[in-house]
Amino acid sequence: MKAFLIRLVPILLVIIFFGGSILIHEIGHYVLAKKRGLFVPTFSIGFGPKIFGFRVQETKFVISLLPFGGYVAIPQLADLHEIEGKFDLPDDAKPATCFDKVSTAFAGPLANMLLAFGLAIVVYFVGLPVLEEELTTTVGYVAPTLTMPDGDQIKSPAAKAGILPNDKILSIDGHGVKKFDEIVQLIALGNKKDSRREPLATIELERDGVRLQMSVNPVLISNSKQRQDAFRVIGVYPRQTLIVGDLQHLDKTQELELKKGDRLVSANGVPLFHAQTLRDMASKNETIAMEIERDGNFQTVSVPVVKLAVRKPFCKLTFSKRRWKLDFIPADEDVTLLSKGLGQKFSCVQIFCSNEKFLEKNGISNGDQLVAFEDNREFSLERMGDILKHSDQTTLKILTKSGERELSIKNIGNVHSYDTKFDHLCGIVFEPKLIIHKPTAAQQITDSVGITLKTLGSLFSKNSNISAKHLMGPAGLIKALHTFAKNNFLALLCFVILINVNLAILNLLPLPVLDGGIITIALLEKFTTWESLHKVLTKVQTVFFAMLVVLLTYVTFFDFRRIWAEKQAIFENQREFRLIIHHDR
Repeated sequence: MKAFLIRLVPILLVIIFFGGSILIHEIGHYVLAKKRGLFVPTFSIGFGPKIFGFRVQETKFVISLLPFGGYVAIPQLADLHEIEGKFDLPDDAKPATCFDKVSTAFAGPLANMLLAFGLAIVVYFVGLPVLEEELTTTVGYVAPTLTMPDGDQIKSPAAKAGILPNDKILSIDGHGVKKFDEIVQLIALGNKKDSRREPLATIELERDGVRLQMSVNPVLISNSKQRQDAFRVIGVYPRQTLIVGDLQHLDKTQELELKKGDRLVSANGVPLFHAQTLRDMASKNETIAMEIERDGNFQTVSVPVVKLAVRKPFCKLTFSKRRWKLDFIPADEDVTLLSKGLGQKFSCVQIFCSNEKFLEKNGISNGDQLVAFEDNREFSLERMGDILKHSDQTTLKILTKSGERELSIKNIGNVHSYDTKFDHLCGIVFEPKLIIHKPTAAQQITDSVGITLKTLGSLFSKNSNISAKHLMGPAGLIKALHTFAKNNFLALLCFVILINVNLAILNLLPLPVLDGGIITIALLEKFTTWESLHKVLTKVQTVFFAMLVVLLTYVTFFDFRRIWAEKQAIFENQREFRLIIHHDR
């Protein structure tokens, strides 16, 4: 029952906040329309065929099939009979004045802004737990290289431009910044290019009390092999305070000179502003001399470098395009320390396969352990790769709940193996420094308005790399809401605030069908005498509605591509080792 509720609650929150954001918008229209004495025959959440509904006086309230938004049919407000259907006005219906139309159309976006403001007040009073590094604009680490989507390593734009750790970024393209995510957003949404038509960002920063201005050429990096979500990046990360939270010793008899609560100041004389600096240094050294702060005193300790090897790698089986694909991938999260003399042996490899029929046929389950390869129980993944390059079949022994089972794979095709890589660390687990952040409601709304307007500006700029495929449609919003609902309720509220500000601003754009278009048309009708204006605008509205449906379909397609890419990222983003077997059938 508890597991069922854990799954159910996030779904209910998505329905409440996604449906509620649409509902509050339409309620705004409905309330003002009734207050102004206008006829309201339909109140619909969604578009298309009706799923169910009920009637209250002259208004029919319905839930429709397509969750792309909603509408309140008000024939006196705008002639949308080709979209909403044709309605006969009651004999006592009064003509709508310009003020009736403008106020009723504006009421929807206003309702969204009021909801956003109310939620922002809740966030302010409760406080939002955030990492200290999220509230800084000081650079902690400059990546020396970046990996491009094709796998090539290039020098990072920030390193090329000469940005250094501990530089404080003041503005991006003239826009002041107060948090590090604003830096990331403004770089991604940049709409400047240099004389070579390369992406350009102008960064103002402060170094040792001196203000500097730098020109940086961001590169496009995608989180997936499909490059539809590629954004501009420069390779900078926020400054961190490195506090030792836990220590993983090489063995129980060895005691490190570090202690919990120590603040790391420098390593081998290099100031430490980010954990990655320590990782880079650990990969090149046997020991590291660390300057630490302990109880207000500074001292230097010697820390040996050890290699971290994963304890629970797993094996993923997939079948597509008439080929078997067998991936052996170490996990990143669960680690143990191995001395350098132990070699590259893995004692626990788990099986995962999306093909339920295959699992059932062979009597194995996801999570079962691979205990032997070719009857060898002391094996390494590297050795497996070498053997399979010269063999067209293999036998695996799997430990299931009912005992060991053999799994035979025949007619093996190409085998690709990659060198095993270990992450060099010092056995240190850093303690995250959380701060209760209380941004005012006005600040939250202002930030949401700013990012919405900046996104729109980049969307319509020929010099940016933002297009409609980067936008988030209903499917993407639902997926993001569900993720926040599972992990962090206050972060969910912040996202809902952004959604409602987006809805308000987008609906006020002066485009037909949208609320801003209705307001524009009402003003044109008030201040022009063109007799054919009404017929022309009716046709234009129909065309724009069709264009809006096409846009939503296009955006939703890329939503699903991103969702699929995220599911694959668990397997695609592993760094250490991958053995792939293609089995032609």
